[in-house]
Amino acid sequence: MKYPQLTLFNYKVSYYVLRIFGLYWLAAQYLKFLELKSRPKEIYEPVFWLQKLIFPEFPSTLFFVSLLVSCGAFLIITLFKPSYILNALIFLLTAVISLPISANFGVHHDNHIIILGFFLTIFLLPKSLEDKDYKLVQYFYLGILVTYSLAGMSKILGTAKNVIKQTDKLTWISKGAAKFNTYDNYWMADTAVPVWMKNLYGYENLWVVITILGILTQFLCFLGAFNRKLLTFFLVFLYVFHIYTTEFVLADFENANYFLVVIFFPYHLFSPLFKKRTAEH
Repeated sequence: MKYPQLTLFNYKVSYYVLRIFGLYWLAAQYLKFLELKSRPKEIYEPVFWLQKLIFPEFPSTLFFVSLLVSCGAFLIITLFKPSYILNALIFLLTAVISLPISANFGVHHDNHIIILGFFLTIFLLPKSLEDKDYKLVQYFYLGILVTYSLAGMSKILGTAKNVIKQTDKLTWISKGAAKFNTYDNYWMADTAVPVWMKNLYGYENLWVVITILGILTQFLCFLGAFNRKLLTFFLVFLYVFHIYTTEFVLADFENANYFLVVIFFPYHLFSPLFKKRTAEH
């Protein structure tokens, strides 16, 4: 397959797999909801205006489950019959469902990228896409990847600003920057830093190199939207990056990792198997 056909093939498969992932995601939100509900009501405090409007108090089980069931029903329906209207409702429901979970003082970190993914797929129905529409899929990829590029650019500009102004602030190119970032997050979580992690951070010069390369790679993620091999490379990078943030920064990106695999996976590698099975039948 040429790049346009290959891009469309991968997206069309990922569209349906994303619906299945969405059902898993809803189950994960329910488990997180049960965990938060077991905490004292006084701990919950809405942050965003929309959250204050919809969830001035932590939602009841009946209301929250009704949102989950509605979203799950729409996901199942669009698995068999894609629809612009239902796609829009799925996006709205995922956003609303996330409010008492992700907006609860950063209890969860990964839902924003998943919500964005459902938003960007509203008008990209698989059966409506032709070869010339592969650029629309590229824009979808770009919309996801640019969030990482902007984060990388922010780190680069922030570091450059402090270096140029010769401030005494700790920058990402300073020795111990990654270590102090980890220590700070573990301290806020009132958790002891594992001994093996402390030993790893003993290689200070190596961590400076790793940090610089990581930030530069993060900034260049947007290029994956326009090249299949680069997209696979950045998928692997982001997967490893999220594992690092989960272990070393205590930022829970497990669901985001699954989401990225679903939308960026090179399904075309298995297309010969599908063709062979079709020919046999």
